[in-house]
Amino acid sequence: MKKLNDLLAEYGTLRDGIRELQAQEKELNASKRELEAQISIRMQEQGLDKISNGGQTISLKNEIVPTVEDWDLLQTHVAETRQFELMHKRVSATAYREAIAAGIDIPGVKSTELTRINYRST
Repeated sequence: MKKLNDLLAEYGTLRDGIRELQAQEKELNASKRELEAQISIRMQEQGLDKISNGGQTISLKNEIVPTVEDWDLLQTHVAETRQFELMHKRVSATAYREAIAAGIDIPGVKSTELTRINYRST
């Protein structure tokens, strides 16, 4: 059985490794987005909607995505029409904790207590 101090050191090393990988992922995703933009622009300039080079294929696809300009108006619409499928089904943990701390009962929701590790390096 490992000593608690050894587990703490291992945990710190693991977190550092994850942080390094996340930084690499961020850089790779930025490069990927830049390449996607360049490819899309060139394909559109050439009137292409699909390209291939052996085992790789890229195709352009147009899709409609929402951009909310007035949250109050959207929320009123959702409440009036009951089109709740327009919204993500997730409760804000912070707002929920604040409500229960203020003694407000939220129907249909139960509290679940999780134990999390809070790690700080010096």
